[in-house]
Amino acid sequence: MNIYEKIGVTSNVAIVIISLALMLFLGFLMTRITKKLKLPNVTAYITIGILIGPYVLDLIPTQVIRGMDFLPDLALAFIAFSTGEYFKVTTLKQNGLKVIVITILESLLATVAVFLVTRYILNMSLSFSIVLGALAAATAPASTMMTIRQTGAKGDFVDTLIQVVALDDIVGLVLYSMAISIAIASGSGGGVNVSSVIMPIVINIGVVILGGLFGLLMKLLMTKRSTDNRLIIALALIFLFCGICAVLDISPLLGCMSMGMVYINTSEDDK
Repeated sequence: MNIYEKIGVTSNVAIVIISLALMLFLGFLMTRITKKLKLPNVTAYITIGILIGPYVLDLIPTQVIRGMDFLPDLALAFIAFSTGEYFKVTTLKQNGLKVIVITILESLLATVAVFLVTRYILNMSLSFSIVLGALAAATAPASTMMTIRQTGAKGDFVDTLIQVVALDDIVGLVLYSMAISIAIASGSGGGVNVSSVIMPIVINIGVVILGGLFGLLMKLLMTKRSTDNRLIIALALIFLFCGICAVLDISPLLGCMSMGMVYINTSEDDK
């Protein structure tokens, strides 16, 4: 029995609205504490999310969380789209080689290290170790972006950092897609089909191309529009792209990143 049932609140609408209010207000209050400790706001949001969740204070019931399954995809889409700002051709020419080297080393070394530890030290199954190793390649772009925006940091280091964070997510997605195929084949006792490994790569390339086309469409629709209309168009296109990815059961990350990158390079509009 959650806290709402204990106090006699049975309306699902009321529970959802109150839960949203609590998340926003308590998240704000927690930032007042982390600010005193000179910690980024994202620390406050993660901490309060754990505390008010169903496994601690249970202020946010499980059914509310299950009803918000679509939010992570939308949040990921917004973040990925905004990282496109850091992929201007001029910036890539300056940082391209070092960004690629850093990305490959930090993502692949993490993958190899996690696989070796889980397989040969923790003695986990081969398929599970492969999947965990692939997951280790990716980082969370949300916390990085929020911290950079909060501090107002700029410069070559920030550009390089954002590009690496974005690119290692690309590596992580490709590795994870391949790892799942290998793990399923390994778990079923069958051989690994080459097409099952190549297909995820082809799908991700297709998502990147589709996202780029959406970026071009956004550029065409944004011409000579008011600020309000530009916001509506941007949201509509990102939502539509997320919906298409959801239908195809693929991550919108790469496509939204491609959308932002194509838009920034064709329009020079970073607002």
